[in-house]
Amino acid sequence: MTSRRVLFRAPLGAIGLVCLAASASFARVAAPLVKPADTRVLKAAVSSYRGRVVVVNFWATWCDPCKAEFPDLVRLNNTYRTQGLVVLAVSGDMARDIDTKVRPFLIQERADFPEFILHTDDWDAFVNAFDPPWQGEFPHTLIYDRQGHLAKSLNGAQTLASWSAAIKPYLQSKA
Repeated sequence: MTSRRVLFRAPLGAIGLVCLAASASFARVAAPLVKPADTRVLKAAVSSYRGRVVVVNFWATWCDPCKAEFPDLVRLNNTYRTQGLVVLAVSGDMARDIDTKVRPFLIQERADFPEFILHTDDWDAFVNAFDPPWQGEFPHTLIYDRQGHLAKSLNGAQTLASWSAAIKPYLQSKA
């Protein structure tokens, strides 16, 4: 003999439907806006945050080390944003993958910082415009001081501890 538990059998009514809709909206995470970024757009984004420390992280959904470090990037943002940190994430995925790969990953990771996707025909010129010694490998992180100058370049996967150590001197200095 099997038994069934009936949790709620009465009709929902107007108030029930409103409560159900409200609880469903809290459970969803808004789909992040992912903007195409060429050299000009990304430089303008970094400049717009002058007076704050800016971390620009280059990542991609096809890059396992990028995906592994991403939760710590989110934690970095959550830990230091009140102290003047801004995180910008720049995906190296194809534009056609925004809705199928990039946004779902960002939602899963609860990323709530500005998101971009690379849009350039000349990868070498793009890399040289930001960090000439960088060979273009992913993941890669650039740290800009409060004056908007490139202060540090980090190759490879990072952790919350390594990012924290890298940004703290710049957070402590005032513009």
